[in-house]
Amino acid sequence: MKMLTTKRVIASGLTNFLRNIWISIAATSMVSITLFIISIIIVLYALTSVAINSSTDKIGVVTAYFNQQTTEKEKENVIVEVSSLPGVREVIYTTKEQAIAQFRATHENDPNWLESLNEFTDADSPLNGSISVKADSLTDYAQIYDSLIEDRYAPYFHDVRDNQKVIDKLYTIILFITRFGILLAAIFMVVTVLVTFNTIRLTIYNRRSEVEIMRLVGATNWYIRWPFFIEGILYALIATILTSGIILILLFLLSGRIEQFLSINAFGTSLIKSLFWQILLANFLASIGLTVLASSIAMRRYLKV
Repeated sequence: MKMLTTKRVIASGLTNFLRNIWISIAATSMVSITLFIISIIIVLYALTSVAINSSTDKIGVVTAYFNQQTTEKEKENVIVEVSSLPGVREVIYTTKEQAIAQFRATHENDPNWLESLNEFTDADSPLNGSISVKADSLTDYAQIYDSLIEDRYAPYFHDVRDNQKVIDKLYTIILFITRFGILLAAIFMVVTVLVTFNTIRLTIYNRRSEVEIMRLVGATNWYIRWPFFIEGILYALIATILTSGIILILLFLLSGRIEQFLSINAFGTSLIKSLFWQILLANFLASIGLTVLASSIAMRRYLKV
């Protein structure tokens, strides 16, 4: 397509957009709403994933308590072996001394517990060393727990505990957000396609005389079709800029509070930098894809060229 022809096609598409300005605003608004929902879903999913991983690091671990008879050498060997199990990300060893200190700190306001502990010397204390095992993902904890309760480790551990119920709830939250977000986004995508489809259809109907004249003077099919594509792309670009701008402002205003409230720094950078470009790219691809799809369907059905 030559430069002059390209300019004429773009100008024609812009004319279509401005000529039916209120319809164009309605179509652009619908695309914007869809993009805003997609953006919110991306933000919520990212925040939930990071918050859950952060919580898992704190509470979502499998903890195994060593027997009194387990020697330091055996403990070292067990730690090395457990570290090599599939799905294990990190093994944290808590010594007997650390366990006693943690117990005293936890029950410093409960003299009965402290009196009970004081009845034992450090050597005879029922509190012994333990290991806390962190997994690569939430789904790996069940497998790790099953491995630690096998007979292989029975001589070394007197108790193995996990937070499977907590982990299952956290994992359910991620699945719910993912599925609900996909469903909601899909519904609005369908609505967006329908609105854009009807807008392009109305534009084709309003310009039917011009289309007929262009056909009679020998205009190519693509020369006739491209202005309608341009009109749809304008909906997408304006909606992307508008929605991304709103999201950027919201992230700028709320990111500090969100990071502080959730105690997260796993993004490795600010919330704005880590999420905004992902949102911008997702909005651009989604808006272009939806409007081009709707425009193509409308032209195939109503633009007989």
